[in-house]
Amino acid sequence: MQNALRVIAAVVVAGLTAACGGSGEDRAEFPAASPPPPAGPTVTISGKITYDYVPHSPTTGGLDYAQTQPRPARRVGVQFVEGANPLSTTNTDLDGNYSITVPANRIGFIRALAWSVQGGPPGWSFNVLDNTNNNRQYSLDGSPLTSGDVNSVRNLHAPSGWTGTGYGAQRAAAPFAILDTIYTAASYVIAADPTIVFPQLNIHWSPDNIGSFGADGSPNPMTGELGTSFYGSSASANGIYLLGEENQDSDEYDEHVVMHEFGHYLEHRFGRGENLGGPHGRGDRLDPRVAFSEGWPTAFSGLALGNPNYRDAGGTRQQGATGFNMERPPAPFANPAPGWYSEQSVWELFYDLVDNVVDGSDTVAYPFAEVWTALRNAIPASKALPTIFPFWSAIKTARPGDQVVLDQLTTAQAISPIGDHYGAGQTNSAGSAHVLPVYSPITLNGPAVNLCSINEFGTGPTGAVNKLGSRRFLRFSSSIASTVTITMTATSIPAGEFSDPDFLLHRGRLVSGSTAAPSVACQANATGGGVPSSCVETATIPSPVDDYVLEIYEWSNTNDTDDAEFPPIGNTCFDVRVTQP
Repeated sequence: MQNALRVIAAVVVAGLTAACGGSGEDRAEFPAASPPPPAGPTVTISGKITYDYVPHSPTTGGLDYAQTQPRPARRVGVQFVEGANPLSTTNTDLDGNYSITVPANRIGFIRALAWSVQGGPPGWSFNVLDNTNNNRQYSLDGSPLTSGDVNSVRNLHAPSGWTGTGYGAQRAAAPFAILDTIYTAASYVIAADPTIVFPQLNIHWSPDNIGSFGADGSPNPMTGELGTSFYGSSASANGIYLLGEENQDSDEYDEHVVMHEFGHYLEHRFGRGENLGGPHGRGDRLDPRVAFSEGWPTAFSGLALGNPNYRDAGGTRQQGATGFNMERPPAPFANPAPGWYSEQSVWELFYDLVDNVVDGSDTVAYPFAEVWTALRNAIPASKALPTIFPFWSAIKTARPGDQVVLDQLTTAQAISPIGDHYGAGQTNSAGSAHVLPVYSPITLNGPAVNLCSINEFGTGPTGAVNKLGSRRFLRFSSSIASTVTITMTATSIPAGEFSDPDFLLHRGRLVSGSTAAPSVACQANATGGGVPSSCVETATIPSPVDDYVLEIYEWSNTNDTDDAEFPPIGNTCFDVRVTQP
């Protein structure tokens, strides 16, 4: 087969590799690393790079392998490689076509890289790596060839690897399908922001990436124990990580899922991502930062694809699917818990702003550029936490003539008209006595404010770590450059428990905090109905002239419901004081 294919113009892929060029994390952008133009006689090799795209069934939502179609691998790197050395490098165009100048009469092969780079502006560097193989670069290698002394054509195609009953040894199309989805998402942003330069983004995928966590209950990218697809910004997990496990959950063709994670990357690198992380599900009452940070990328995926039907295929032969219509679906898929704490409310509001479908109170259709500007500029500049409030306030400021319709949109989501960045005047309490106001005012050197950290919205399937009310917010202003002393004193603790009060101070972004362990006296006196006031947290922090947000919480109420050692203890109340010399 290989010998026959070498003598015709169309060369089928010889194999997908993940060992080209060492660790993708450390490599320079390939235009910068390109070799000098070949010396001596040259020829041109041209061709087309394509990959198998597997669509979702419009009826079941699972992958429909019978409708597999070739798609061009757009803006990917192409090399002529001799031995282990690339002699020439170029990129494909928007149709997957390439043309590369190579030395005449050399033996080598054409390699396509799952890597897209443009210096810009607009500029980007998106790279698909195998996290279970030392972050090796995925590439697609053609059959060996002799460049000869005349121009020739060499096409490469990456098959899905589907045999009819399962995947074969190689799933060559997967990295290119992922990269092409990322390119589509980036192109949507570029249309709104033509001079944008995207920071380096690595996307990690492997057929060994599974829906189980590592031994410590956290993602372990090296072993592929991801738990779920996610975007990470830590030293141990930096970039997008996507599941790949056959017959369970594999996301290479789940374009909405891939773009959702790209939305997290956009928020982190261009906006102000302060997502607490943790599990979340439809109908959860979430910390408003989590609701915003999860709702925005879901809407982005639908807008960038022009398709509000979110699909995530999985199960046996990838024939099952979970999904929803993000365009205000009717019962039984209507939002079960709308509000400023709902990720579904956030994604429906984002989608309503841009889409051109008139439904109910949605009569607006703004350019995505306006949404992008608010996300990129207004939220980072706000002293409030990144929630729906500063975002919507920015939209209302930009559209002064649309105040009524914008208020109608939020009212339809059980959100009172938004008039400032802090959600003043909200009346939707989610049925709790301990979540409003969203921000409690506190006066420097004034009386204590009593707030309760709760565990009313933690559930077994989704835990308590990121739920509404476990963390409470206060706001104050400092008119002099000085220090502030913050003191939290427990006033009410569930019987048989002791409290661990903690707090964080924000000035636009996180400034400082105090998260010390509870004292011995607290543990001894509070347990069994002792003296709650023995549980105290205090710290003195520099305070330049500015506006501040103080975040307070009972530490256990930020743990998972099934935490074996310190599960949430439930409603715990504190007197909070802020003093200044």
